[in-house]
Amino acid sequence: MSGWNYWTKRDYYHKELRDRAKGLKDEMEAAKQIASVVESKSESYDSILDVGCGTGHFILSLEKKLNSQFKYLGIDITQQHIDDANEIFSANQNYKFEVGDIRDLKLDDKTFEVSICSNTIPHIPNIKKAINELIRVSKGDVFIRMLIGDEVLITKKALSDKFNELGEPEDFMYVNIYTKDFVKECIGDVGEMFVYDDVYDAEKIMKHYNEHKEIAGANIATRIVEGMQFKGCLMLPWKIVHIKIKK
Repeated sequence: MSGWNYWTKRDYYHKELRDRAKGLKDEMEAAKQIASVVESKSESYDSILDVGCGTGHFILSLEKKLNSQFKYLGIDITQQHIDDANEIFSANQNYKFEVGDIRDLKLDDKTFEVSICSNTIPHIPNIKKAINELIRVSKGDVFIRMLIGDEVLITKKALSDKFNELGEPEDFMYVNIYTKDFVKECIGDVGEMFVYDDVYDAEKIMKHYNEHKEIAGANIATRIVEGMQFKGCLMLPWKIVHIKIKK
């Protein structure tokens, strides 16, 4: 494994997402938060795009919160996740899954009422392209769970002790933080932007951390320190960015 796409080569992560999608583990705190803002802030959610969908585990939270049928397309860069999702949700014809890259979505303009993207933007290069692709294919609301702070930090979290001749890590994951102003600049004048605080159950996150740290590593699993989320030494200022598309 090399480069930024950390998730594709992690077998334990595939199993974690499969178990979540099957309802064998607690709902993800991020999934509950996204489902809540979709229900409370969207004008309509008859059709939902989920980019960085993993195995489709957000569907379970959306079903609980929305209490209505909706068409759903999940897109993820990892083939294994899409294969698992197609198997797990094969009985529901309203749910579809495809392999794809958030920076180049093979979808028509204004296809979905709502687009969601959770826990993906901090880990990829070229987020301006990614955000504008989410906007392009949406006709109502876009919800992005990402890291928003007081300064832009482009961070490569090294996953091994291997470095190239330039001193860059060969194996790494991005954990990038952006400012509200930077995101507004990415969006332009296509819609209004709101930023909501991330809401989570700290006890549930620590329960997951204690179960997960031996497999994923204590520096990868998220934990709570004095009320803030951390990944290793990095503080994670999670927020929900809501873009309401102009009609």
